[in-house]
Amino acid sequence: MIAKPKWSIVMATTKSGAKVRQTYISGFLVCTMVLFIIAGFVGLVRLAWYTTSLGVAKFGVYEARQENEGLLLKIQFLKRFILKEKEKVEKLVKFEDRVRLQYGMNSISSDVRMAGIGGRPTNQDLLMVTLLDPVLLGAEKVKENLNDLLRQAILQDSTLHQMTQQVSSIHKKWSQRPSIWPTTGRITSPFGYRMHPILGQSIFHEGIDIANEIGTPVYATADGVVRFTGVKEDYGNVVILTHPDVDCETYYAHLSKYVVKIGQKIKRGDLIAHIGSTGRSTGPHLHYEVRVGNRHM
Repeated sequence: MIAKPKWSIVMATTKSGAKVRQTYISGFLVCTMVLFIIAGFVGLVRLAWYTTSLGVAKFGVYEARQENEGLLLKIQFLKRFILKEKEKVEKLVKFEDRVRLQYGMNSISSDVRMAGIGGRPTNQDLLMVTLLDPVLLGAEKVKENLNDLLRQAILQDSTLHQMTQQVSSIHKKWSQRPSIWPTTGRITSPFGYRMHPILGQSIFHEGIDIANEIGTPVYATADGVVRFTGVKEDYGNVVILTHPDVDCETYYAHLSKYVVKIGQKIKRGDLIAHIGSTGRSTGPHLHYEVRVGNRHM
């Protein structure tokens, strides 16, 4: 039979005269020691992996916490921003309400200005409620407030635009409504029935006569367009302005001369002519008429 190999450990020292010692160990013990070494190495590797993973996890938690705090700060900033913008919208609403009141327009109800919407909650909304995460809930609330603010701003822009158009239309009509004296001087004949200075009988006077020196300036009493210039029956030299948005015309008669032409756009207060005594007239004066829908006013 072949003898099994034996393992031995030889120990020696460098001292002179020292004995050499030899110890025999079995193969089983050698295998056991190798297994223990391998197990120790594997354990060391696992410990190193767990330690590294724990460090990475802690770092990830730290980063998540930092990001979470950053999100909370952003949410707080957005909340303050929304409050400031809502204050601006409220100021615009108050301004619009005042203007609408001043111009006799219908006001916008507070219910309409809320620009509310409805509908079933989305899966995302339900998830937010289920998680109850303060950051997610805060972000969702900010999102809702921003959407509300956006709808209100869009509505406010629409109502302001509509109001601006109405105010512009009203101002245009006001600008075409005769509202100033056409010249300076003394009223020698008022509007209504009077004893005609030439015919000597009671006749309805369709305007007013303002006497002054020849050459006294005559001004347009409202915005309009020159419809006629020239000689017209008993009026002598006459300028007729039309004011289409208020269905109105103004007549300036007995002029010595006029300084406008047909089709010219005129603004209230523009110089259009000078007082004279042309046509059927007993002296220098301006005959001024206002006609609304062919009715003398």
